Amino acid sequence: MDERRVDPANRLESWADGVVAGLDAQEDVDRALLHALGAKPTLREETAARMADAVRAAALGLGPPGCAVAAGVSERLLAAWQEHDPTFAAAMAAAVTMARARGPAPGATTLNPTALRVLLTAMRGGALHGPAAALVGMSGRAFYRLRRERPEVGALVAAARRARPKKADRRKRSTYEQHYRLVRIDDPDGAARAAQVPPESAHSGPL
Repeated sequence: MDERRVDPANRLESWADGVVAGLDAQEDVDRALLHALGAKPTLREETAARMADAVRAAALGLGPPGCAVAAGVSERLLAAWQEHDPTFAAAMAAAVTMARARGPAPGATTLNPTALRVLLTAMRGGALHGPAAALVGMSGRAFYRLRRERPEVGALVAAARRARPKKADRRKRSTYEQHYRLVRIDDPDGAARAAQVPPESAHSGPL
């Protein structure tokens, strides 16, 4: 088919579907690298990776709700990590301070790529327009305006909605517990305490 005849709207939709499908690409790469090493993820490693994702999100200006989505955990679990792990709490505080000190560049867009990833991840998980925007500190009205001004953003939002799990699947688990996988626990009791994971959830780690 001559690409010049492809409907631009269809092309944009296909592009957006590809971007949303790739939101978990880094996790896929990590799994492939672990496989290459002949290793399997442990709860300790999973927790450390999630903590690092949360710290990065905080350094880029996201608040606790957005950091929780970026880390793939609930906001309550993120708070528990900070309460029981002083080093993680200090890292989060330092990241927040750095974000405030640097601030957005003059004329910068309302969202950065990390914030847009969080927003799309939330919407893919079933979050509505307003609550998803609130996760990244944006009003629903501002989000609507951005979608009108940037067709690419509108296409990504539509793609995230198309990628939502079926309603029956969403009822089984909470929004931020859609993507859990089994991990190895070398020291079940110690690992569960370190991660502050309830005993019944100690067999799994967030994806």
